[in-house]
Amino acid sequence: MTTKRVITFLGEEYALLGEAPAVGSPAPDFRLWYFNKGEEGSPFGRDDLLERGRPLLLSVITSVDTPVGKIQARKFDRLLRPIHEDVTAVLVSSDLPFTLNRFKETERLKHLIGLSDYLDQSFGRAFGVVIEEPLILARAVFVIDAAGIVQYEQVVPEITDEPDYAAAMATLKSLLPVKPAGQKRRASRRRAPAAPKRAAVARMRPAARAKKATAGRRRR
Repeated sequence: MTTKRVITFLGEEYALLGEAPAVGSPAPDFRLWYFNKGEEGSPFGRDDLLERGRPLLLSVITSVDTPVGKIQARKFDRLLRPIHEDVTAVLVSSDLPFTLNRFKETERLKHLIGLSDYLDQSFGRAFGVVIEEPLILARAVFVIDAAGIVQYEQVVPEITDEPDYAAAMATLKSLLPVKPAGQKRRASRRRAPAAPKRAAVARMRPAARAKKATAGRRRR
């Protein structure tokens, strides 16, 4: 007899449908939805999100209109800032696509794609994170490598708790290619010219500084 998986909401148990994919196993396929203004709805599947050959972060929430859902979206968007060009990151929720679009615009989220599981719970059933009743998503985080293998999974036991951001981000960063040291040196050289300018101002003779200050007052 299989024991049902459960999460809690303020201590009350709710059953989950299906099984979460184990770390080391291939990520199951799914279908999520996106609608843009004036366009027809577009489905996104696993292969669509992996086609650029980047690691994939799936941040799963029930709704953007819940306090913890907002926090989770904001925190991951901020944490993704330094690496957003090297990963694909998705905010998955049970909200209507229009609600997700509105939230992203209001919150000015730049590094998360908003995709909806509202239609048939395809994602939630495939990843074992849809609540049996009332068919909405539980809180979870998955990290999938560029080859489509699950490298991290967390289904948060209490839905009002936040996920382990540090563990998820550590796994995601571990999947990034190491950039050559030469790139760092070139970046340092590009930033270098600002320093001599400040040094030149500091070395300016007192008379010259006084003359410059007088000219500034006249312009004002």
